[in-house]
Amino acid sequence: MSVLEQEIIERFHLLEPTAKQRVLETLSVEMQSSFDYAGWWSQIEALQTSIRSRLGDQATVGALSLLDELREEES
Repeated sequence: MSVLEQEIIERFHLLEPTAKQRVLETLSVEMQSSFDYAGWWSQIEALQTSIRSRLGDQATVGALSLLDELREEES
């Protein structure tokens, strides 16, 4: 955790409950607006293509296999 992150957390704990709620709402809006859905969907499609090329079009994949694949892609 960076020094800035730690300072933000410490200062957040000092806020009154209503101020904390406003900060959380602001952060929520910021996170939603900055999420790149098109990029995310492109990554999903690329992953699906990669899995299909390895397993074939008729193969099925379980949820645990998909999670393992995602972990491998991220590392």
